[in-house]
Amino acid sequence: MLTELFYNTMNGFYLQALLKIIGISAASGITYSNGLIHLVSDNGNYLYEYPMATGQLTRHLLRDGAQTEQVAKAQKMDFEAIVERNDAVFVFGSGSTPAREVGFAVSKADRRIDTLQLHDLYEAMRLVAGIAPDDFNIEGAAAYGTDWLFLNRGNGPSGRNVLFTVHGPNLTKNFQLAFDEIELPLIDGLSFGFSDATIVGNTLYFIATAEAGQSTYHDGQVGGSLFGAIDLESRKLLSTQVISRSQKFEGITSYPAESDGVSFLLCEDNDNATDTATVYRLDVPLCRSYVN
Repeated sequence: MLTELFYNTMNGFYLQALLKIIGISAASGITYSNGLIHLVSDNGNYLYEYPMATGQLTRHLLRDGAQTEQVAKAQKMDFEAIVERNDAVFVFGSGSTPAREVGFAVSKADRRIDTLQLHDLYEAMRLVAGIAPDDFNIEGAAAYGTDWLFLNRGNGPSGRNVLFTVHGPNLTKNFQLAFDEIELPLIDGLSFGFSDATIVGNTLYFIATAEAGQSTYHDGQVGGSLFGAIDLESRKLLSTQVISRSQKFEGITSYPAESDGVSFLLCEDNDNATDTATVYRLDVPLCRSYVN
């Protein structure tokens, strides 16, 4: 367990490196519940399970293949979103290529794995919002009541950050869609795109990252990470705050707070082949306007 304070600003948030998990590279999504962390990697075919009490990492293979970790970019399923709902953990591909239009539901009780074919859902998202294929890149997901929320990262040519709502629990048929265009701030000439989100009450807390270039496929030079909040009743952007100028945080999940405010766990994609994932803790005041 790490205790080093990683970042502290006069704006009132605290970001610290909490723990390191050996055996994962390019962590792209995270959930937490009852002392158990689940993670996915955007270049692997596993759901990773990490009990904080024991520190023993377990891998659950979602799809077998010639290579199951460090999968080549052209072949990878690009898992970018993970969410726990009821008795299952759901993992979603980004949809940025046809090979990435797949998801998985993993039972918490017996680890049974069901495959979700997401082409119809993702195609409906593209059509309803008028998003071109090279602008489509699902990077985050959350469960809100009986609905699902999906976040499109605005790192394509048109820079469109879109919050999709899928009404009802079914993701493969008979779904109804709505969308909201979210305008994120331009900071120091950098555009930010959604990278994940989690829900506390009626607020969607999200992280967004900036990279050089405009591609949903190729990685660019990292320009930092942004933390923000959206009111889910009005779908209005409440606040944003830069939390790092050099790191690309790709996963966020709620975490029990020790005092007034809200706390989260973040995971970082460092775009290299190292097999270590660092998990960070972020503490922020409740109901605060974050100033850029």
